[in-house]
Amino acid sequence: MPFLGPTMEARNQTFQHLKPICVSLSQDVLALNGPRGDVAKITRSVQELKTVVAKEVPNLDPKLGDYIFFPLSQLLKLSQKVPLRCLELCLECIAIVIEHAWGQHIQTQLAAQIVILCTLMAEKNPRGFAFGETSEELKTAAFLCLKNIFIAASASADCVTFFRSESNFPQLGQTISTTLDGIIDSEAVQTQVAGADSLKALVENVADREICASFLPGIVSKLTKILTPSTTMRRSHKVLTTCLDVLEGLLKSTVGTEEQVVSNGMTSDNQSGKSSVIDTKWRENAATQLKPALQSVLRLSEHSREDVRESLAGLCLTLLEHCRTTLANCSQMALETVFQLSAGSDSDNSHTTTIRLEMLLKADTPFANLLQSTINDWLQSLPTVMQGSNEHAKVRKIQQVSAAYGLIRDAGLETSMLDKRLASALRDSVVITLQAPSVKTEGKDFVSSVQSLDLSVLDGEKTGTEFSNALVEHRGQEEVFSCIEGFAKVVSSSGSSAAFAGDLARSLRYSNAEIQVANFWLLLTATQNALQCQDDISSLLDLGSDEGKAAYTDCLEELYSLALTILNSLSDEDSLPDERLQSLALRALALRAQIAGSDFRYELIDSLYPVLHTLATPSTELQRDSMTTLNIFTTACRYDSVRDLIVENVDYLTNAVSLKLNAFDLSPQVPMVMVMMVRLAGSSVIPYMEDVVESIFAVLEGWHGYSMLVEVLFRVLRVVAEEGARAPQLAAIENGEKSKVEAVIKEKWRPTNVTELASSLREKRAEESPERERREKAPQRPWKGSEEVGGEAKENDSEDELDAAGRPTDDADLPPPAPKTYGLLLKITELTQHFLPAASPSLRTSLLSLIRTSVPPISKHENSFLPLINTLWPEIVSRLDDSEPQVQASALDIISVLCEHAGDFMRTRIIELWPGLAEVYRRTARDIVSNSGSGKVDDPKKRSSGREIISVTAGRSCTSTFDRALRTMYDSPTHYIDTSMRLVWNAFVEALTTVIKHVPLSPELFDDALEMLAPVLDSRPDIRKALEDENADAVWLLLTKRGRLTSLECPEMPEALSSKGIVWPIVA
Repeated sequence: MPFLGPTMEARNQTFQHLKPICVSLSQDVLALNGPRGDVAKITRSVQELKTVVAKEVPNLDPKLGDYIFFPLSQLLKLSQKVPLRCLELCLECIAIVIEHAWGQHIQTQLAAQIVILCTLMAEKNPRGFAFGETSEELKTAAFLCLKNIFIAASASADCVTFFRSESNFPQLGQTISTTLDGIIDSEAVQTQVAGADSLKALVENVADREICASFLPGIVSKLTKILTPSTTMRRSHKVLTTCLDVLEGLLKSTVGTEEQVVSNGMTSDNQSGKSSVIDTKWRENAATQLKPALQSVLRLSEHSREDVRESLAGLCLTLLEHCRTTLANCSQMALETVFQLSAGSDSDNSHTTTIRLEMLLKADTPFANLLQSTINDWLQSLPTVMQGSNEHAKVRKIQQVSAAYGLIRDAGLETSMLDKRLASALRDSVVITLQAPSVKTEGKDFVSSVQSLDLSVLDGEKTGTEFSNALVEHRGQEEVFSCIEGFAKVVSSSGSSAAFAGDLARSLRYSNAEIQVANFWLLLTATQNALQCQDDISSLLDLGSDEGKAAYTDCLEELYSLALTILNSLSDEDSLPDERLQSLALRALALRAQIAGSDFRYELIDSLYPVLHTLATPSTELQRDSMTTLNIFTTACRYDSVRDLIVENVDYLTNAVSLKLNAFDLSPQVPMVMVMMVRLAGSSVIPYMEDVVESIFAVLEGWHGYSMLVEVLFRVLRVVAEEGARAPQLAAIENGEKSKVEAVIKEKWRPTNVTELASSLREKRAEESPERERREKAPQRPWKGSEEVGGEAKENDSEDELDAAGRPTDDADLPPPAPKTYGLLLKITELTQHFLPAASPSLRTSLLSLIRTSVPPISKHENSFLPLINTLWPEIVSRLDDSEPQVQASALDIISVLCEHAGDFMRTRIIELWPGLAEVYRRTARDIVSNSGSGKVDDPKKRSSGREIISVTAGRSCTSTFDRALRTMYDSPTHYIDTSMRLVWNAFVEALTTVIKHVPLSPELFDDALEMLAPVLDSRPDIRKALEDENADAVWLLLTKRGRLTSLECPEMPEALSSKGIVWPIVA
């Protein structure tokens, strides 16, 4: 049900509320003429009246409005006697009455009087009042009254006619001028907003075309002062948007086309027959005067508020749609501004602006020509902008051109000629950006191949398939390159973009340096966007046109071919390869794989090795891009993982590595490809590496004098050994004769008991009895001459000995052959020994580490392991006298591992090595004592028992000194002990403990070992337990001699005797 106004009952209630206030106010105002006038009481009454009026707004009507206005009009007549606050409240109350009570029923003369009064009160220095200067609040209330008056007058034909009459022109001009001055000069934001709203109401509701044209110069001049950005006065966004709307309405009504003005009802009836001030000369003058003003206003395009930018875009669209004929000189800057405002924005207003421009472009051919001419100008100025230092200006210019090109493309206009200019302009922009000076990083020019070729990249994300921008070197370039990339994608989505791609492809092969990088990147970006977008659309629609796709498919083949050339080319010694080109080449390979899908498997023979080669470079960015490329290969070719990708194509990779090594390609990336390959694929790739290992040793033989190269190659072999040691095939080796070593009972020394002593005496007595004659066995074969007793006889004898021992000779009982991985590890370990005397300490340490890694898996096949010990032993033992402590410690570690896995087989070697171990002990002990500042260890003497076993101690004094030095080393962290010294000592202790555990020693050697390990028995319970397992009595005796035991420990009575009640006698 429509609202029919307030009911009679509501009006009566409102009247009852208003009556006492209005009567009281009238009486107070009349009393103001006499001596008893109370100004304060009047102010309170007006305040109360305003409150009631605001509360009763829904029930107000024109009659109630007249009733409320009566006391207020009496008060206004005495305005010279009341304060400013009273006038402010009065005007605020009148503004409510105009808006909600009078409305379209306002009287014309009353409206004119109120306009005059409010104009006077809004002036800075009003005339005819007691106060000399007005207040911001009073001006705000006056502007609010003016706004409501003009809105209400628009619904009254009489009011509109009066305000548009020539007689009212001076007053209207005064009101406009006062309002504009109030906006400019006022410091209060609410006053500026109220003034802008009143001016907008006047222009939209009262002023016609002739009035606007008459006051246009003055209005535009002051509006320009308001709208021009300034650092001294920052206008509120509400003021700016309102003034922009006012300016837009003025221009549309004055310099717009006649048809549009008539359709908008801007021509008044009373002036339609008179001559208009708008003629050709006026338009020319207006165009000349408006251009500089609009240039200043359009600087608001940099404003941060979105609503201001939207209002400015509306002004620019008005200039293009309605004022393009009169203000032709402003069309280009309006077009540039509107694209600047809409570019890079996703707001609804931006989309609306684009739609309006597209409609204008299709409907108006001159506008299309203007747009193309503007784009050409922008492209010519683009390199100049890109050479500047203002990054925001670069981004803005690129977005402008991109938005304009997108509009032309969406309108279906021909762009082939424009595409060629775009290719050149974008290429120049990329080159300029690449050549711009960037932040220099000192110490980054030289990167050591050995130190930087780590495998940390393999521990990162292994599922990433997204590349970062290959050209961005610092943060300032990121947004610029992002805009250029987006522009290239916009161009590639055009149906006629083949000219753009063709121009880039033609110059790609014959360019170099930054120009080639720019061509490659732009063509790759356009090709990727075009092919992937077309594939997405083709999956839904069959458009029946493959011309564009065919052009970009050819571009992709060109990029793929060039990418392989870049990645396979050898870099000169004097110049490093361009990492940006390598990175782009990897992206080209990845794109080729994504487009080809599973069919790309046939291309892996050419493309997989270059990617791994790049993965081995020192550059972290290239390593990351290479891993991303491998992940894309894996996904495109439908492999489950990168490991499967490499294992399935391991023959391609091993052949490529072998060819590089056989051609003596000594770049560090070549061997490191194998490192990456083995790390990624694991032990499953080891069986295929035999030829590559042979090639590595061939290179080592010919280039062993180059220490850095040798280290890199042996690092490869070490990685192969580490992965091979984890191979499941080696864990499955079960030689039934592990046999020959473990089957031999470990001969431990133990005390002789009574039974064994009696048996020994009987055997000795039997040997002393006369020997009985023994008959020689009959010969089993014919006698032969001494000259025939040779190899064959010995061979037969050995066979007979094997038969006599009951050993089987059938081939079926021989152990199964070792797997291929085992053979490769054995070969690497055997050949490594020849490089142990190398001059580089780090290389010697690396080689010993390699041997340490390969010994445990090799030990599982004793037929090969035991001969390997014979081969390696001399070189390993010689390292005990090495000048580098790290090498000595590694040699001791390997001796420990050999004893652990060979057991009794090492007994003779350990006996022969014992003097050397004793010398290591003495040397280390002397260094520890000397370093601790406690003195020196004297040279130990030989034992007097006649054995060739060297004593390792020289009395209790020296022993206690060494013990104190060890306690200092372990218990006092603040006391400095050489790290290398500690390393050798710990390795020696571990090696000696392992020897005791796994190798049978004579009592004499055990005693020596016990003496050497005595200082650590208290701090290392594991070592003490190992020694007690061998000979607990000897350990007890040593501890007793050294005073480590406070009292004699009574041995436990055997359980068999204790059960019979036998106990140890107690000695008093």
